[in-house]
Amino acid sequence: MNKFLVFLEQREGIVKQSSLSAWNRVQELAALNGNPVVSGILAGPVDIGQLDGAMAGDGVIYHADEDGLGVYNQERYTRVVAETFQREACTALFFADTAMTRDMAPRLAVRIEASLLSGSITCDSDAGGVSRRVYSGSFLASFVPTRQARIYILSSSAPVQPVPDGGSIKFLDVEPRQCTVEDIFPVVRHIIMREGPPDVAEARIIVAGGRGMGGAEGFALLEQLASLLGGAVGASRTAVDAGWRPHAEQIGQTGKTVAPALYFACGISGAVQHLAGIGSAGVVVAINSDRDAPIFDVADYGLVGDVHIVLPKLIDLLKEFLKKQ
Repeated sequence: MNKFLVFLEQREGIVKQSSLSAWNRVQELAALNGNPVVSGILAGPVDIGQLDGAMAGDGVIYHADEDGLGVYNQERYTRVVAETFQREACTALFFADTAMTRDMAPRLAVRIEASLLSGSITCDSDAGGVSRRVYSGSFLASFVPTRQARIYILSSSAPVQPVPDGGSIKFLDVEPRQCTVEDIFPVVRHIIMREGPPDVAEARIIVAGGRGMGGAEGFALLEQLASLLGGAVGASRTAVDAGWRPHAEQIGQTGKTVAPALYFACGISGAVQHLAGIGSAGVVVAINSDRDAPIFDVADYGLVGDVHIVLPKLIDLLKEFLKKQ
């Protein structure tokens, strides 16, 4: 019998939305494949009350509630997930596509001797294969695992679906294992961001900028707009390569794949590498001075104009609107 295991990533005790989305997508997948058992693995201290109403279907969450797992540790996390996968005789392990996943999944593939399929968007019910876009989204390629055990990294390109009512999720504690010398990784610096915008990979609204912003100072307008909308600031590769924004905000083929409900593309021409990262965005609004920019071909709403003139007016109008609410 097939049994699926989903890794639920937490940061500072908060389970990431991308992991909850992965759980719900695996539940949908299970329903299409004969309803195999779906379980989850959660490492570190977490208040499970936050998960009420956020997870669909039935299943068991194995919770390794140990203070030493509160911060990601490559060796310990790999061991906890691998032991759970093998103890529960699982056939497939699912991750959301995050920086932690990209570090841990290859190690797990070696440890449990599994095929690793990253960036998957659909799963074949018979062979366990996947299909995903390649060459900047120009082609759809199919991949088939060669081993019985499989690891899937689900991209964040699919929008989050509403959680249906019903289902029962049970939580079982996993006994912590004795710490060994292999588990000791010194923490050089631990930086905690108490306040700030949401992660661009999980934001429901993204205000992104490119070469047309003119420089790092131009992104101040995008920060104002994102703050008013409760969204995050994103950037094209050009803006990141120029040092205007951090790589964590880069969107596109070599950055993050996003699926916001609303996406502003400001001063972004729309190179195919960037479009590969916003294919699942809900509503795309493009602002660009070049009326022939490729971004207008995918935008739902387009405005031809200088972003340095358009954005201040848009911000003023939005402020007036919010005051009336």
